[in-house]
Amino acid sequence: MIFGGILAGGIGSRMSQTGLPKQFLELGGIPIIVRTVRRFFELGKFDRIIITMTETHLDYARNLLKEYAIDMDRIRLVVGGPSRFESLLCLCRAAEEALPPGEEALILTHDCARPFVSLKILADNLTEIEHFDMVTTSVPTVDTVLISEDGHIGTRVPDRHTIFCDQGPQTLRVRHFLKLVESLSEDEHAKYIEAGKLYMEKGFRVGIVAGDRMNFKMTTPFDMTVSECLLKENSRL
Repeated sequence: MIFGGILAGGIGSRMSQTGLPKQFLELGGIPIIVRTVRRFFELGKFDRIIITMTETHLDYARNLLKEYAIDMDRIRLVVGGPSRFESLLCLCRAAEEALPPGEEALILTHDCARPFVSLKILADNLTEIEHFDMVTTSVPTVDTVLISEDGHIGTRVPDRHTIFCDQGPQTLRVRHFLKLVESLSEDEHAKYIEAGKLYMEKGFRVGIVAGDRMNFKMTTPFDMTVSECLLKENSRL
């Protein structure tokens, strides 16, 4: 089976002045969460799509998706965890519950707040995972990167050609990830905020899928303003 996993549990503290988490804000008159879910459906590769959400917004999200005629028979909403990594665990546990004993499955996980992810990026994730233990979507940095240990004094400038900005989606094998997490000590578990670092530190191969600049994250009101301008120029987004 192939699962789509959408992380939509953030509160968007840097974004919303309405009290609504950013995934419910509208871009071009359509809520961000609807745009992201529609993109997953458009690919047509997922057997089921699981969405993590804060418990207080489960009903709101369910009603909103129904309002926009999303096929809820293929959607499962689950409560996420207190961090991104814990929400990823929630996605994988929910996926495992749907699997026959012993069967493995893929899950492509993505931030809901990146609604402009392309079909090519989604498809490339599902292709490249065949060659790696997990894959992540990244773009080469276009800026010089300055390393500072204290935020005040620069200590070194790494070779820009070796620096990538991670975007997501990330794709992995459900039961392999759960088994890997189960092997962690409590201190190890606490230090991880996403899966890529875990896989690399444990000696597994992490492939890079080429991202693109349009796959940016809605984080601040500026991002929303830029998005509205882009939608006016290209309604197909």
